[in-house]
Parts: sequence; C-alpha cells; structure tokens
Amino acid sequence: VIISGASGSGKTMLATEFGKYVAAGGGIVLSGKFDQLKQGKPFSALASAFDLYCGNLMRDSGPLRTAEVALKLISSLGKEVYHLARIIPNLAIMLGPSKSELISHDQEVCANPQKQLQYLLCQFVDVISSSFDAPVTLFLDDLQWADIASIDAVNQLLFTPDLSSSLSKRSNRFFFFGCCCEGGINEQHPLWSVFCHANLLHVKYSNLQLRCFEEDTLNVMVSETLRLSPRLTWAFSSIVYRKTKGNPLFVSRLMLSLSKNGLLRPNLKRRRWEWDEKKIQSQKLPDDVAMFITNSIEAQTEDVKSSISVLSCFGASVDNAFIKTLEKALDRNLCDSLDKAVADGLLDKVDDKYHFSHDRIQEAAYSMMDQLNRCNFHFKYGMALAPLADGKGDDGILLTAANQL
Repeated sequence: VIISGASGSGKTMLATEFGKYVAAGGGIVLSGKFDQLKQGKPFSALASAFDLYCGNLMRDSGPLRTAEVALKLISSLGKEVYHLARIIPNLAIMLGPSKSELISHDQEVCANPQKQLQYLLCQFVDVISSSFDAPVTLFLDDLQWADIASIDAVNQLLFTPDLSSSLSKRSNRFFFFGCCCEGGINEQHPLWSVFCHANLLHVKYSNLQLRCFEEDTLNVMVSETLRLSPRLTWAFSSIVYRKTKGNPLFVSRLMLSLSKNGLLRPNLKRRRWEWDEKKIQSQKLPDDVAMFITNSIEAQTEDVKSSISVLSCFGASVDNAFIKTLEKALDRNLCDSLDKAVADGLLDKVDDKYHFSHDRIQEAAYSMMDQLNRCNFHFKYGMALAPLADGKGDDGILLTAANQL
C-alpha cells in the first residue's frame, strides 16, 4: 500500500494509526523513515526500523524472550549476524556476550556487501516472524528520498521466497506500506521497480491518495475539536478554510497559533470555546503552510532559531546522545534551546530523541539558511565531528561526519 498526497495532508498520521491497528491485532510493525539529508547512508531507514524494533523487544518482551530471538538469529545467520549488529545498535546489545565471539570472525571480505545486507535483513524478518508466529508489516515514510539499496531489499522481501517457504507463504506473512509526497514517484524512481514486479507476479497493491479537507469536512473536525455543534462553528471554520485551503497541517498550526494569541480561547463562565471573528479575519497570513511555519520559527529567539537550524542539517530526528557529542564538537549548548522549541511545538522529544514535529518544519528551518551558508555549515559540522570518530568502534559518527562533508 502506498499513501501519497500533498505535504501536510496527514499521510504519516494515517499510516501511524494503521500501524497501531496492526500491532493491536498481534502483528509486528517495523517503522522507518527516509531522510533527504541521509541519502548517502544506504539502508538508513531500514536499519532505524529494525533498531527501533529491537529496542522495543528488549523493553517489552523481557530478557528470556529477547535471548531466545537472539539465539535464533545466531542459529540462522551464524557469524554474519555481526554485519547486521554494526548497523543496528540495539541488536548488538541483544546479542550480548555472543557479540565478542562473532567479532573475531569479521575478517572475511564479502564480494557484494550490499547484497549480503539485503539477504541478512530478509532473514531477520523471517526469524522474528517465526519466533512470534505473527505477520510482519514494514512501514517506510518519505519514500521519495529512498535509496536504491533499501528498495532492492524491499523487493527481495516482497518477491523472493526464503529457503524454507514458498513465495506465497512469505507473501501472507510480510506486508509493506509507505508514504510519499504527491508526484514524488516516477518511472526513474527506485520504487517503480516494486510496482513492475507486483504487476508481473500478480501481487495486489493499492495506491491511496489523500486530499485536503473540504469545507464541510473541516467544519466537522472543528466542531468535534471544540465540542460545539457544527452550526455554531460554521462561521469560524469558514474563516480557517479560506486561510488554509483545508491543508490539515496548516489548519492545526493556525488553530494553535490563534489559541496562543488569545483569539481562540475557553470561556469558563459560558463553559465553551469562543473566538474573535473580526480579529481573525483581519490577520495577515501567508498563502501557504511553508511560509506560515517559517514565520513561526522567525518569532523564536536567536538561540532557538540557531539550534533548530543546526538540527535541520542532520535530518528529521537526532538522538540526545548525538546532540551531546555535537555540543562537544561545536563547543556550544544546544539542548536548552531545543527544549524551548519542544515547548513551542516545533519539535517533539520522544524516547530521548528530538524529532521535528513535521517535515515542513525541518524544511523551513533548513531553507532559512542560504545555499552558501548551508554548505559552510555542513563542512564545519563534518570537520568538527571527524576527530571524535577517530579510534572508536562505532562507525556512526564517522559516517555522519562523512555525510556532512
């Protein structure tokens, strides 16, 4: 299933809710996200999906079940499981003492490391599916930024049978769905090969396209949000619709802004929400959500704007441990300013990671720097990080430094 639509139309929200539905039914959900600024790192979205799964497994299933899955992986993949552990940090933790025994075998040179990782990822899916006797659903967001290696792995998962089962058996146990921006996939995109294989093998797939709210639909949403009848909210929602053209992201950001500025407020005496229609109508707003978000960032203090711009150079999400490393490299405080951005709704902080609340916020923060400054900043960050990677077993910082350069 591919969900497409304009930026801010609610693709990721719909996919996330579907993932919750699958998990509630006993399915296994692997969730990753491609990033425009991490296209130089093959398998980045797949690695993050498996890493998140391993972290959740250790947290939710207990040490005995985790050890059981780790032993099955070692039994199935042998010493090659170490290659997966190098790109999936939580898998390395799962393997525990076994990891040191496997490292000693890491002397063999593979003729095609990319194909090797694709095979290992497929085997990983088979192991976790059989361990829990449950279907595996892989969700990948922002497919327009997908790398060829990752899409080749998806192709292999969808259309290549494993050694112990037929293609039809795996097809009933592995499902793939993803999101992409409207017009982001064409015949030159790597994902096109997935559609071609699906047609050749008569595998069913769906393409869902999301549109912006119609005016009536928007009024229903506003009515339910404010707990008022649609008749009472019609005038207000009409103003919101004219200003946002029904874009869900623009609608939510505008309503938050109106509430923050006191133009949409609760009346405790009347026990309902109220608004000032004339003042809202007189507000001069940008014509699109991108400019609206840019103005929201511009309203922040210089420290917050600068820290958000730094964060935007490293992608849609960055974990707190890396922020600490970056603070050391740049000799400046970032966390305090980022926490202020979290309080203002520009960022989210979940599981010790800073996430931009929406891709458009990251794009706006990144676009606030002109082209020359962006190049200079990337070079500066890469040169600052490179010395910290020297002599350490983790290649993550080195790869990030190289990607910046």
